[in-house]
Amino acid sequence: MSRKSLACVLSAALAVGAFAASGPASAAIIGPSPNLFATVDQSGNLITGNGVSSVTHLGTGRYEVTFMVDVSQCAYVATTDNAFSQALTVFTAGGHLNADGVYVETKNQGGGLTDGPFNLVVDCGKAGMKYAVVGRQANLVRSTPGTTLTSLGSGRYDVTFADDVARCAYLATVGDPHNGLVFNPSGVYTGSGPDSHTVYIETKNPGGGLQSGIPFQLAVICPRPNVRVAVVNAGGLIDRGSPLTSSFEAATGNYTIVTDRSVASCATVGTRGSVDTAVPFNPATVEVAPGPANNTVGIQVRALLFFGGDFTDEAFHAAIVC
Repeated sequence: MSRKSLACVLSAALAVGAFAASGPASAAIIGPSPNLFATVDQSGNLITGNGVSSVTHLGTGRYEVTFMVDVSQCAYVATTDNAFSQALTVFTAGGHLNADGVYVETKNQGGGLTDGPFNLVVDCGKAGMKYAVVGRQANLVRSTPGTTLTSLGSGRYDVTFADDVARCAYLATVGDPHNGLVFNPSGVYTGSGPDSHTVYIETKNPGGGLQSGIPFQLAVICPRPNVRVAVVNAGGLIDRGSPLTSSFEAATGNYTIVTDRSVASCATVGTRGSVDTAVPFNPATVEVAPGPANNTVGIQVRALLFFGGDFTDEAFHAAIVC
């Protein structure tokens, strides 16, 4: 199917989704959400969230999102919103103010702290969610019960869960497992492991080379009522995801996820990752952008700045958490 034909088909999906978001389909979102998330602007203002008590702008590129519960035993994944001509990177750690907080840094790709908007999701292993937090020594620091970690070599890991995660999205962020800082900008990328319980992880330096010693936080988010997930191939078509969720590519490296509800009060996180067991050879940044309707969200994928920073067609994982 040509891109023009696909755009026509998906335009109809946008219209249907926009109707559903304001009609009976909204009832599919069941009751108060148990999810912990925040969307924060570059000045540190909370745009939307759930379970958030406050956001503190600690300094340039430094934020603390404080929740209403202790989140010290959870995983923290985040994605920047598109705000500049080149993508920012984001890093997480445990709270610097208290155990209810998540510390977030936004940096340019040279490693300099830069104020930037971001979406944050906290995964504590509730229904439909699994997580693993891995330290600098390739050690499993905390996780959902039954999780194991296998180091496959420099910057390569298999994270195996007790349950089948084949239908889920794999989101990951470079982040200190405790409340330390991540001084060197790096990237983390996901894919499917050798069986349906395993997620494959690669950690890479800013030049795209595999590198060990990079701590990361992994959230496995599966389809459920208050979440929409999409694992999208490089051509923009959804490989797996939530019911009534689709995707298309509007232009090189610019994708749109279409859902059956308004996502204005949700947070979206995304990770460059393969849709299957293929290795994600080409590292790239993923940022969130506005969608063309209130039931859509945009995803922008760019080559690393080291390779020019241009928009590029690459597969990714995304979760819209409401």
